[in-house]
Amino acid sequence: MRPALHSGSGEGLQSRLSDSGPRGPGMNIRIVAVARPVGTAGEEIAQLTAEKLGFRFYDYQVVQTAAQEAGVSPETVSEAEHTPSLLTRILEALARNPSMPVAAWADPVPLATNPLLTSTEYRRFIEDVIRDLADQGEAVLMGHGAPMVLHGRSDTLKVLTTGSTELRAQRIAEGMNIDVDSARKTVMRTDSERQDYFQRFYNRAWLATENYDLCLNTDRLTPDQAASIIAQTAQMH
Repeated sequence: MRPALHSGSGEGLQSRLSDSGPRGPGMNIRIVAVARPVGTAGEEIAQLTAEKLGFRFYDYQVVQTAAQEAGVSPETVSEAEHTPSLLTRILEALARNPSMPVAAWADPVPLATNPLLTSTEYRRFIEDVIRDLADQGEAVLMGHGAPMVLHGRSDTLKVLTTGSTELRAQRIAEGMNIDVDSARKTVMRTDSERQDYFQRFYNRAWLATENYDLCLNTDRLTPDQAASIIAQTAQMH
C-alpha cells in the first residue's frame, strides 16, 4: 500500500509535488475515493478534484437518486439477488443524471435510521455499483464507504478530509443557520454513527489514517488547495 501523505499546510506539499518532475503519458490512478466527515468541505473538494482531473463525480446523493430512478429498493435487491439487469439499470440512471453540487456543510443521511443503508442486501448492491463505476475508471467517488469498498485496488487513491471539531461546527452552523452548540452535536453524532457503521460492516476504523493514502486537514487548506493536492498526487502515480 502507498504510504499515506498527511498535509496540514498546502504550500510545502504542493511544492514537493510540483518538483517531482513531469508525469508519464498515463496515470495509474483511475479512481479517487473520498471519505469526508461532515463539516470538512469534502463535497466541494471532491467535486473540484473531479473538475481538475477531468473525471466524473459521484456522491451519495447521486447514487441514491439513481437507485430510486432505477426502481431499486432493499426489497427489490433482495428479491433479484443482485442480477446484472439491476446493475445495468442503476448505471444507466447514473449516466442520465449529471452530478449535482452539494453544500460543503451537508449533514449526511443518518446511518442508524436509514433502511436503505442498514439493509445488508442494499448495501451489497451499492458496493457492486461502486465497483462497476471504479472499473469504468476516471471517476471521483464520494460516500457509501467507497474507500473501504475499493480497499486494495492499486488504481484507487483513497482520500480522507478531516478537521477540528470547532471549525467543522462553525462551517455547519453557518451553512445550516443553526447555533454552534447544535452544530457541534451534529459533528459528534455523525462521527460516532459512521465509526460504528464502518466497524460493523468493514471491521475498519473509519478515521484511522492507515486506511487512506492521503489525509488532508481542511483547517489549513482551502477546498481548491486540497483539490489541487489530490489531483497532483493522482497524476504522480
